[in-house]
Amino acid sequence: ASPACLDNKGDRLSAAKLEKEKWEAELDAMSVTPAGQALMEPRHALRELEKAMPDNAMVSTDIGNICSVSNSYLRFKNPNSFFAAMSFGNCGYAFPCAMGAKLGAPDRPAIAYVGDGAWGMSLNEIMTCVRENIPAIAVVFNNGQWGAEKKNQVDFYGDRYVGTNIQNPSFAEVSRVMGAEGIKVDKPEEVGAALKTLIASGKPGVLEIMVSKTLADPFRRDALSKPIRHLDKYKTFV
Repeated sequence: ASPACLDNKGDRLSAAKLEKEKWEAELDAMSVTPAGQALMEPRHALRELEKAMPDNAMVSTDIGNICSVSNSYLRFKNPNSFFAAMSFGNCGYAFPCAMGAKLGAPDRPAIAYVGDGAWGMSLNEIMTCVRENIPAIAVVFNNGQWGAEKKNQVDFYGDRYVGTNIQNPSFAEVSRVMGAEGIKVDKPEEVGAALKTLIASGKPGVLEIMVSKTLADPFRRDALSKPIRHLDKYKTFV
């Protein structure tokens, strides 16, 4: 006799399929740049990257506001494909990780998702890639801010910004100066073609995507909340 769990397998698979379809529809609704807006929304950029991503790609994600959202837009069909920083919080991790992944699987595209803040910690490795012929690709989301930290300043510090608004050079241009490829885009319809061009080049490079300053939810809404003191002797401590 077959296991009892197989009796309703079809129903359970159908239910899971329906939930996935509802989630995809929700993502579609969120991944739109309003008409007339100068810079694309981060989620729109992530959706376009998803559409253009090769099936055999390896993707590493840095920490940060946009990179945390990117997890919803990554689809993999092969094992050993997704390399996230997880809970370690190691800013600047994604591109060195993509370099190592490329060395370990040279026949597969290796792509790092990096915010413009974190990219300042690892952009020098483009020179390493040029010297050592490591064709890893960095997708840099340029919104002129340390997004994760700024979101905390929005939620907990009354929009008082300290050190979170940053002015950047063109990271695509910096990459070209270092001897790698570099493409800068600011329209959703340019994203996919640019990613495919960089992968096809067989060289290290940077895809710089200019996005709006829209911030997603923080990692934890209670991260910086004032503690509740239950003992009288600690009531004066905040």
